[in-house]
Amino acid sequence: MSDIKTKDIKPKSVKTLDKTIAWTERIKDPIVYANEKSKDVVSEDGNIVDYGSDKIKYVSNRAKDESVYAAKKGVTKTKDVAIKKYQKKKLSKATKTDKVGKTIKTSKNTAKKAEKAAKEAAKVSKRMAEQGKKLAIKATKATVKGTKAAIKATISAIKAIIAGVKSLVAMLAAGGAAAVIAIVIICLIGLLVTSIFGIFFSSDSSNQIKMSDCIVELNEKMDGKIAEIERREIHDEVIIESNQAPWKDILSIYAVRVSNGNNDEVMTITPEKKKILEEVFWDMNYLTYETKVEKYKVKTIDSRVHVEISGNSNYQRPTASDIKHYDVESESEVEKRVLHININSRSPDELKSKYNFNATQLKQYDELSSDKYITMWASAIYGVYGSSGEIATWKQKGREWSNIRIGNTNKTIGDVGCLVTSVSILIKKSGVPTKDIYPFNPGTFVTALNNVYGFDGANLQYGPISKVVPGFVYQDRVMLKGKTKAEKLALIRRYQESGYYLAAEVAGATETSQHWVAIDNVVGDKIYMLDPGSEATDMWAQYDWNLTTQFVYFKATK
Repeated sequence: MSDIKTKDIKPKSVKTLDKTIAWTERIKDPIVYANEKSKDVVSEDGNIVDYGSDKIKYVSNRAKDESVYAAKKGVTKTKDVAIKKYQKKKLSKATKTDKVGKTIKTSKNTAKKAEKAAKEAAKVSKRMAEQGKKLAIKATKATVKGTKAAIKATISAIKAIIAGVKSLVAMLAAGGAAAVIAIVIICLIGLLVTSIFGIFFSSDSSNQIKMSDCIVELNEKMDGKIAEIERREIHDEVIIESNQAPWKDILSIYAVRVSNGNNDEVMTITPEKKKILEEVFWDMNYLTYETKVEKYKVKTIDSRVHVEISGNSNYQRPTASDIKHYDVESESEVEKRVLHININSRSPDELKSKYNFNATQLKQYDELSSDKYITMWASAIYGVYGSSGEIATWKQKGREWSNIRIGNTNKTIGDVGCLVTSVSILIKKSGVPTKDIYPFNPGTFVTALNNVYGFDGANLQYGPISKVVPGFVYQDRVMLKGKTKAEKLALIRRYQESGYYLAAEVAGATETSQHWVAIDNVVGDKIYMLDPGSEATDMWAQYDWNLTTQFVYFKATK
């Protein structure tokens, strides 16, 4: 017996596994892939089931095809073996050996027997082929029947899973059906929620403390500090300039800090974690202020009456045509004490250094702050889930955003949000990119404006709009009081046809009756609107044209 040869094996060093990095790598790729695929999928429940069904059918059909192929291959192999054995047996009789050990060749008989053997082999081959075909068909039918049952059972299971996690599906529907399926499955097996990506689910309704509520609370604390400065400083006017750190950056720093580089759970919020969040918030944002005496030019308009009596009689009574109304405009300069309050922010790099992030934490931050996850942040930051629907359905009342507060007041979108809802409709209609506000709707738009102090009390400030949606810029307002119906129509048509986006005040006779709508189109003598307060579309059929007092217009720069 020869010696067994062995191969020399060089000693290898022991490789260590960075569990945190491996953990992140294991789950980040499916999320990114699913999020990218979601661009081609509509996020509706029916489509989610169809997607899962198609996937299962594909795998099942593939299994069926492979089983059929295996059956055919087995039958063919059995047939070949049988033919070879039969031929070998028949042909072996063609040679005989005599008593003295000599082989007697009977060529003539051998030829005849060989021919016969070939014919028999052909018959056997044909019978085996037919039998194999029947076996393959039978196997295929059985496989298909079993596959159909498996498909039906699996689809039912997926439907049950989807029905059982509707809150999670609703929260992630903005990311698309593929993203929902992928992330739900990952969550079910416990990979996602126990990683740094659990921050995306921190506003889930199942949490006792929701991240979106914490964000509102911290914004209110910022409002309280600003109000304290206003009470303390003597002033005539306040200007707030906000450069508050984006919540995505704040929450990324928070998640990495809580994770501590070990993928500690960040989905739920405890009182201890809430303190860490508040510390990060104030480390990233700080206030400065100063009061300046500034000069302003103020325009005043005085309404006057001039009576011009026709004829020579000094005692003739004036008629209606003799009375002329006109306005006198004057300009004066006044001084005001203006309190400037600035909300400043520190960069994420400063916070990374302050908290001494290690190499693993820096990688975690880079991953979370990647643009790949922009659509995933919406659920945590805004707490407004589900698809936004068509802009024609965007109303103040009866929607998931109706109870969101306007600025630092107790007024909500449902109470006084007609103007900001109209502007959000115009933004969506224009098609400009909405930065990281996703899904974009009146609720997420108002929340973004609240974060940059886009309201003075409950009044919308036009400047901050371009901060949250840079491609949509306020231009000016046009006053319509005192103009005829034809003049108002001509002005609205001119600005609309010039490519501007208009919001019109349609019931502004008094301050309490103020209402705004988005102008959709002008056709002939009809102005069509998208009304946050009704289903009507013909503006002057719904509202008295006399009460269309002004409009504001915006430019989409894209």
